[in-house]
Amino acid sequence: METEDIDYIDYTDALHRPMMRRSIPVHAPAGANRGPEVHSSQRLPGEAGSMRPIGLARLGLAAVLSLLVVVAPATAGTDDTFNLSAGVAVQHDDNLFRLSSSANARTALGKPTKADDITVTSVALKLNKQVSLQHVELEASLSDHRYSTFDYLNYLARNYAATWRWQVTPYLHGKLSSDRTESLNSFIDYTGYRTRNLRTDENQRFDSVFEVGSAWRILAGVVQTTRTNSALFSQEGDNRLISAEGGLRYDFRSGASLSALARNGRGEYFNRGEPLTVPVLDNRFDQNESEIRLHWPLTGKATLDLRAARIERTHAHFSERDFAGPVGAVSLYLKITDKTSLTASLGRELSSYQSLASSAISTDRLVISPSWQIGMKTALRARYDYARRDFQGAITASPLNDRFDTQHSAMLALEWQPVHDLALNASLQNDRRTSNLPGYDYDSKMAAISAQFTF
Repeated sequence: METEDIDYIDYTDALHRPMMRRSIPVHAPAGANRGPEVHSSQRLPGEAGSMRPIGLARLGLAAVLSLLVVVAPATAGTDDTFNLSAGVAVQHDDNLFRLSSSANARTALGKPTKADDITVTSVALKLNKQVSLQHVELEASLSDHRYSTFDYLNYLARNYAATWRWQVTPYLHGKLSSDRTESLNSFIDYTGYRTRNLRTDENQRFDSVFEVGSAWRILAGVVQTTRTNSALFSQEGDNRLISAEGGLRYDFRSGASLSALARNGRGEYFNRGEPLTVPVLDNRFDQNESEIRLHWPLTGKATLDLRAARIERTHAHFSERDFAGPVGAVSLYLKITDKTSLTASLGRELSSYQSLASSAISTDRLVISPSWQIGMKTALRARYDYARRDFQGAITASPLNDRFDTQHSAMLALEWQPVHDLALNASLQNDRRTSNLPGYDYDSKMAAISAQFTF
């Protein structure tokens, strides 16, 4: 029994992040994370901290794709070692900045409208090469985002994902990977409406697996994650986290597996040379996690994945920013018929979000994603995402404390591949949020079309 990646379309942040086909591991059977705060247009004082990035290779360079709408799989064939594609996508969003129904667009934005049309042109390069026991994968993209009304948001995204699946012997193998994603910060939480704030997420990871006997596996790895904002976003400040992890996995003959992992990390807010007493923002933290994972092929057409974990973050100077709690998810992949399938997950997330009214967000999330392969050239996909967000760990008494949001996102996408190298796609999406505090509700409707040609 092998692990497969099941494609899904990520529309939850349709406006601000490039719409692209992603893969989530679902282990299908083989074959088949307000108040009186610093202004968002300023940068925090201080220079980079003393914590140095780990030396994992940044294995990719630029060149390619990020569409606002789903793109079809590369049509040049999985055996090709080199693919090049180009695309264009157009999206209309009737509430670009996720403004509340009570907000005045001219006051908040300086314009009488809160809608915009976004055009994304892109070029993408993909390399897939097997050399003896080594397997190298590279995907790089350039994606030009142009806004018709709010053109100060225009930007060029340079993204890449690179993986080296290394193997020394049949019993010692692993993965070295590096990726970079650049996108506009979501206005779901960021409220610097007149400032372009680009978020860059970078991840470097080294994993190793040592097979002991026929069933036991020793797991070890090192991970570095870095988040940078082009403008100040104090609630989600620039930070770097370096973690070491280790554990055991047992592989059953049925194809099921059970693993236990411990992860210890040291983090820093590298643009804060010193902790800020006002508004109580630290410059260093420790983060520890422990988790158990179960992968269970129920039948030839159904697979269950379970993750149960606990996360704990402690800060060097301000213990009032500390948080801890259970996280995890249960995911089901079901192949209903030869042409229909369903992916569903239910989980809890816990992430840092630092203002005077909160230190962390606890999110309970339900995702349902069915798909229907109508014919050889046409597919219909849908996704429903429901989330309840609880803002926890207030620092001072404020009317903004104890915020509680409910978010709904529904998407329907049609994919059509009229000829071998051309993919056309269209989608409709509705995002909606309600809150127990005034001014945090919004409703947004989006429509998008895209085309991609693969050489």
